[in-house]
Amino acid sequence: MSMMRLRRSRIRPWLKKVPRQRHVRGTWLHRMLGDRLFSPELWRPTRRGVACGAAAGLFWACMPIPFQMLPSGITAYLLRFNVPAAISVVWITNPVTWPIILYWQYRLGLWLLRQPAPAGVSMDQLLDIAAGVPGPLLLGCAVTGLIAGAAAFSLINMLWGVVAERWWRRHARPAVSVS
Repeated sequence: MSMMRLRRSRIRPWLKKVPRQRHVRGTWLHRMLGDRLFSPELWRPTRRGVACGAAAGLFWACMPIPFQMLPSGITAYLLRFNVPAAISVVWITNPVTWPIILYWQYRLGLWLLRQPAPAGVSMDQLLDIAAGVPGPLLLGCAVTGLIAGAAAFSLINMLWGVVAERWWRRHARPAVSVS
C-alpha cells in the first residue's frame, strides 16, 4: 500500500499525530540521544532489524517490571534494532494476560530449581508467594524471555523470507525481449 493511500485511509487522523523528524529535531530528546536517533535502521522495517527488535521486545515483555516499553526501546536503540517492533511486541503482556504469564513463569522456575510447588494454593495466593520469594520467578522469567525471544527471531526470519519471496514474484517485471 502506498503512503498516499495509507494517508487517505481511516488511519489518517492517527498518522497526523505521529511526530515527524522536523518536530523532534532540537528537542531535549534529540539533544540527549544525538543524531543517531534519526538513523534509518532504527525505524525502517528490515529483516534483521524487525527480528532482533521483536526478540528484544519479547524478552522485556517477560520480565516482571513496570514500564517494559522503556527498557525495550532503549535496548533497540543501543543495539540498533527496529524500535517500533521492539516497543510494540511488549504489548503482549497486559493486565489481563500478566497474572497468567507470571504464574506459569513461577511454576517453570520452581521446576528448573527442582523445588516443589506449594500444595493446595490458588493462583492468587501463589503469586503472593512468588512476590515474597523472587528466585524461582526471576529464573522462570529469564528462561521464558530468552526462549520467546529466540522463537520470535527465528519465526520472523522464516516468515520474512516467505513473504518477501512472494512479494518479489508478484512484483517482478516481465523480461523484455529484444528482437
